[in-house]
Amino acid sequence: MTSSNSLSTRPCQILIRSKTALELFDVPEHPSDPISALRPPLLQGPTTFLKTSPDGAFAYVHIAGHGIVRIDLRASNNGSTATDTNTAPFSISKENTPTFLSDTAAVQMMDVSPLGTFLLTWERYYADKKEPNNLKVWNAADGQLLAAFAQKTLKREGWPYVQWTHNEAYAFLHTPSEIRIYTPESLLHNRYVDNLRIPGILTLNLPRTRILSSTEAHSAPSYMFTSFCGGTKDKPARASLHEYAPGTGTGSSSAANPYPALLSKSLFQAEECVTHWNPAGDTALLTIQTSVDASGQSYYGSSQLFLLAKHLPTVQAVPLPQEGPVHDVAWMPSLDINKPSSFLVIAGRMPSLASMHQGADGKATFLFGSAHRNVIDWAPHGRFVLLGGFGNLSGSMSLWDRNKLKLIPSSSAQNSNVNGTLRADAVVGHGWAPNSRVFAVSTCSPRMNVDNGVRIFRYNGDELLNVPWKNEQYRPNQLLEAAFVPAKPLVYPDRPQTPIKEGRANDTTDSTSITSDTIKSATAKPAGSGGRYVPPSMRGRASAGGGTGSSLAERMRREKEGNLQKAGKVEDDSKKPKASTVTSALTGRSIPGLVIQSKTKSKSALKKEKTKLKQAQQDEVNRKVEAQKALLMQGEPIAPVDMTKTPEAVEPSVDPEKRARKLKKMLKQIEELKQKAMDTLNDDQQAKISSEPELLAELASLKL
Repeated sequence: MTSSNSLSTRPCQILIRSKTALELFDVPEHPSDPISALRPPLLQGPTTFLKTSPDGAFAYVHIAGHGIVRIDLRASNNGSTATDTNTAPFSISKENTPTFLSDTAAVQMMDVSPLGTFLLTWERYYADKKEPNNLKVWNAADGQLLAAFAQKTLKREGWPYVQWTHNEAYAFLHTPSEIRIYTPESLLHNRYVDNLRIPGILTLNLPRTRILSSTEAHSAPSYMFTSFCGGTKDKPARASLHEYAPGTGTGSSSAANPYPALLSKSLFQAEECVTHWNPAGDTALLTIQTSVDASGQSYYGSSQLFLLAKHLPTVQAVPLPQEGPVHDVAWMPSLDINKPSSFLVIAGRMPSLASMHQGADGKATFLFGSAHRNVIDWAPHGRFVLLGGFGNLSGSMSLWDRNKLKLIPSSSAQNSNVNGTLRADAVVGHGWAPNSRVFAVSTCSPRMNVDNGVRIFRYNGDELLNVPWKNEQYRPNQLLEAAFVPAKPLVYPDRPQTPIKEGRANDTTDSTSITSDTIKSATAKPAGSGGRYVPPSMRGRASAGGGTGSSLAERMRREKEGNLQKAGKVEDDSKKPKASTVTSALTGRSIPGLVIQSKTKSKSALKKEKTKLKQAQQDEVNRKVEAQKALLMQGEPIAPVDMTKTPEAVEPSVDPEKRARKLKKMLKQIEELKQKAMDTLNDDQQAKISSEPELLAELASLKL
């Protein structure tokens, strides 16, 4: 049996699947490490997809036109072939390899349970087949079929249709109108032990990990999950958080729902819901995507981010520092239940803004600055995080230390991670090694059919060139997939940054200067511009590459970059002391650090003051009119109202005779209204009758 110490010192491995073979390579950790010896390919020939067990012991590969085979990766590490007759030996082809899962040549989708005990496959449904059940559950130990269900259609957002709890005690089968729950024993007989009625459910999501507190470990088990139901013509879409406690429900589909949702949110025009679980498995983030942007600012719809947790009274919308679409969301990995959870979000129109938030209430605590980014990739230990602009973006990357909240300084002379020039073009796949020391980016077919290859970087941005494979063999379009072999938690220790040499100590950059110095440096010396021809008239001028020229493009770029959000901590306004506005009596200048009040008021402030004054004057007139009405009811003479102070006062330029004629006309209309029944008059007509004393008072003030 292999000890944990030997596992922690073993180099990480990467699986590279191309159109001609499946290969396994050792990945170096340092630039000085020797290049590892080449192994023969694990498989020869084309393959369709690849899945690995959670502990990295086995790889399940689908060979086109043949079926699913299992490869023992542990046998590769000790230089021997696998002994299991159902496990593929190394350097094999479909002609000499038995399938691990029988009759799986037509399988299109596959999934592995959280602990690697079960396998799930799906193939196209055919009603005329002898065995029409096309959704199958297999035993990962021996490849035996355990259960099969009929799943006529497959929607990728709903996959997988069978999901297991973190401890694999229960399996949840997603059907169009309910969730059926099985135990490992009842799964063999295809008899569910419980069901939850959720009509119209589109997606179901269970956390694959769960960290239990000491109280939860000694109490009855319960399992959290989320559901999303699509909207109809007369009903909006709905996202909900549920808790399943075995044995507390009725188990009858005809009875009232025995497991009501803990939290629920109605969503208009919502079409897609993506769930992100925290490491503890008790709090979920939901990214809701709609096809229509009500603000009209985007053709691609809009997105919202909500926080759902058992301890919260309602579903909370996560306050984002920058408005716009949500590009990516990721929780910080952690195995410590006592450590406060946090998550990272990239949102907003480009250049987007990355921010760190508290997992308890969703409040932002740190801003990583604005840049063209759309990808968050946490290292498995949660210490380092990669922020990148992949896909249709330029491929820029930045690497941060979560504990220090600073960019990680590079040991190379260029220090590309700090000065903002770290870049990987045309990235399709990316991921960290289980030791959190290196990560890989790959350009794969069919997404990109040129410049295929795999590049390895250290956690500080230094690229490793001492890799055992040659990217030329995968060009132009031969690479299909590249992924690190996973490992069990705690196999590799959590290690901080390696101290840089003393000569490089002054090259570290504080995080607060990321968007000024970093971007200017990146603009000043863009990658690949060293050999660019510069006309003699432009030589020595910054506009030729220095970034401070006087051309219109350079000026527009500097203005845009100057307005970008810089990295830094987010201050809590409730705890922030109010700044004083006291000025120095000697100099008349504001004291440094204090807020200076604006001497000129804005147009909106002046308009508000004018409206407030006008309302106060009107209230004063109404008070006087009410007093005169009371005197009129008592039979006392009415004193004329001073209308010069009212907003509707008669200006001196108005002819008194014309005003008198208008008042008499209005009084005549009031007399006609009095002849009608009061219950037939509307509110405006009744208000007109009640204004008669005011009109009489104004007519008397004209003294005609």
